[in-house]
Amino acid sequence: MKKVELLAPAGGYETMVGAFNAGADAVYLGGAKFGARAYADNFDTQQVLDAISYAHLFGKKIYMTVNTLVKEREYSELYDFMLPFAEKKLDGVIVQDLGVMKLIRDEFPDIELHASTQATVTGVNGARLLKELGCVRVVPARELSLMEMKEIREKADVEVEAFIHGAMCYCYSGMCLFSSMVGTRSGNRGRCAQPCRLPYYLAGSHSKEQYPLSLKDMCTVSIIPELIEAGIDSFKIEGRMKRPEYAAGVTSIYRKYIDLYYKDSTAHHEISKEDMDILSSLYLRSQISQGYYHKHNGRNMVTLDSPSYNGTSDKVLSDVKEKYLDKELKLKCKLSCRLYVGEEASLIMSLVHSGQEIVLETHGNKVQEASKRPMDKENVLKQLSKFGGTAFEPEKIDIDIDDRGSGKGIFIPVSELNELRRNLCDQMIACITEQDKDLAAMKVTKENADELESKVSKLPDHKPCLHVLVNTTQQLESVLEVQSRNHNISRIYIDSNLILGSDGSFDSDKAELFVALPYMTRHENFDGTLDIEKIADSAMEKGISGLLVRNLEQLGILKFRGYTGKIVLDYGMYIWNEQAASMVKNMVSEVSVPLELTIHEAAEVTDKVRKNLGIPVSFNVYGYAPMMISAGCIKKTLDKCSGNLGKVSVSQAAIVDRMGNELKVTTNCRNCYNVIWNALPTSLHKKMENIAGRFSFDNYRVDLTVEDRVASLKVLNGYSDFLSSGAIDKEFDDLKFTTGHFKRGVE
Repeated sequence: MKKVELLAPAGGYETMVGAFNAGADAVYLGGAKFGARAYADNFDTQQVLDAISYAHLFGKKIYMTVNTLVKEREYSELYDFMLPFAEKKLDGVIVQDLGVMKLIRDEFPDIELHASTQATVTGVNGARLLKELGCVRVVPARELSLMEMKEIREKADVEVEAFIHGAMCYCYSGMCLFSSMVGTRSGNRGRCAQPCRLPYYLAGSHSKEQYPLSLKDMCTVSIIPELIEAGIDSFKIEGRMKRPEYAAGVTSIYRKYIDLYYKDSTAHHEISKEDMDILSSLYLRSQISQGYYHKHNGRNMVTLDSPSYNGTSDKVLSDVKEKYLDKELKLKCKLSCRLYVGEEASLIMSLVHSGQEIVLETHGNKVQEASKRPMDKENVLKQLSKFGGTAFEPEKIDIDIDDRGSGKGIFIPVSELNELRRNLCDQMIACITEQDKDLAAMKVTKENADELESKVSKLPDHKPCLHVLVNTTQQLESVLEVQSRNHNISRIYIDSNLILGSDGSFDSDKAELFVALPYMTRHENFDGTLDIEKIADSAMEKGISGLLVRNLEQLGILKFRGYTGKIVLDYGMYIWNEQAASMVKNMVSEVSVPLELTIHEAAEVTDKVRKNLGIPVSFNVYGYAPMMISAGCIKKTLDKCSGNLGKVSVSQAAIVDRMGNELKVTTNCRNCYNVIWNALPTSLHKKMENIAGRFSFDNYRVDLTVEDRVASLKVLNGYSDFLSSGAIDKEFDDLKFTTGHFKRGVE
């Protein structure tokens, strides 16, 4: 029976050693670049190499986080960064960026690819798609239920790594722009400023400041049997930013109860008060929950009053340090020493490593007959037991001495016994950690393994058209009104709620119609998967030309159903570099520029995607940025649930931050998620002449989200008139706006 892997965080070398001492089977760590914890005490290159050697010596594994989004100009650094770790046989890499995934898959095929929770895997189809792209393991979104996790494991036939303990994000990981939109610190780049831990209150109410976006920490030690029986392959502890005592202490408690389960899976192992006190004393917030395994959301999952941590017990920290951090792992071994007069001295070491017995023997000079004081077993044992500075600890030493009947005893210099011991230790380490010297077999080449198709379509340079996304009937009517006066609007994206709420078709003789699929697709009791299938099947009869895809699950559904319409990837399907686009080039007809790129970064990746892959690129020029997509519900937390789960229902609320900014919140009841919008829309109307004159985007996109009819008409008229006349008139004079990341970008 394959046992579940216990995976611990390691922010530094000491933390790694402590986690292994406490019973971790593997650790995940970040290198000097490309890791989603930029402020952790990350490993430099040599420390990573030493960590791999140390782990492999004891049959443990090292996974590296290369899970940030990588800009086009940074991409060339990836190969040289990864090469030494590949040569050292790094066990796995945790990845978000599809382009990074491609490089590791093609250049370093011996390293396992694990899709990060930042990839927002929410179902079987997204997991299947990632498996086809080269992943052997996925870390699903933390919002998934135990049923959904089990379904992915069984139906996608891919390993599942799931979080079991630690801090929880309010937003689906990988879909959060909050930190970057209010500053420059992007969660997609490992620099989240945690705005979810700040106070907010419900607009229009007189309630005190609360913390509606701050989730309780996860603690699942009491449901370990359920998690194991669901087929989860790896239990992941969150916390690379936390102290070594945290990683070691938490690991030890979970190790204890995992082992108890395997010792007797039928018994009920009550979690002792002492163990819960230890967990509570190791950087858990004031309240804990079991995460989303048995809940979709709820007020009782939120730390409304305070997101602060419990007080940390100095005694617990001291005990953990003494038990796990002040020592290193040792390999138990057996020694057999043969010292016969006239024969070469012989020392044999045997141990079991990774389920196999290894036996090595070394020889010295011929043993002499003693002329004065003979060497007895006690003296030999004393020298052979000196393993203090090594990775070995002898649990049995057999010594066989024979002076061949002379009665004088044997003699061997102490220095020679020490040398025999040292040589044998070095040989055993080399045997365990032996590297594959045939690097050619690893295909380490700077050329892409997959050549681009010989016939790449060349996109003609043309005047960009205007695409508009609508979420309400009023907005749709506004688009049709503006469109009736000119031909600049060539495509309309209609939110799926409008499509599902209508029995008829949608007609426009001047623009092609697309359905904007939901931000989130889940297979829960309201089964969003069926909605995607229904829309895909009825697209033609409703006059729909294509679909705007917003997550991997949707792309997987359409691919495996053989959907033949046009597919446009939304800006949240991150194409930060050309290689990310090349991973999906056979599945999509168009991609969108991510919202966190500057205009120059956007132009850089756009030029390569257009010229080298022949894929059109859309650039957003207006819209409220969706800062958070959350399974949590603001209304349910601060007011009450509207009770429309699974129904075509969208409602609006708003929260107010400490600066008095009002953030509108859309509650999507059909798919049961919230969208928290930026306080101001991003509008590039003052930059349009510069954009049009210097950069080659195929289409400009305007997103209407929370605007009423009047606001919608102003925005549409302004951008439509610009395409006609090349100038911006007074439509935007009274607009309060931001230019987003047009210049400032993200770190």
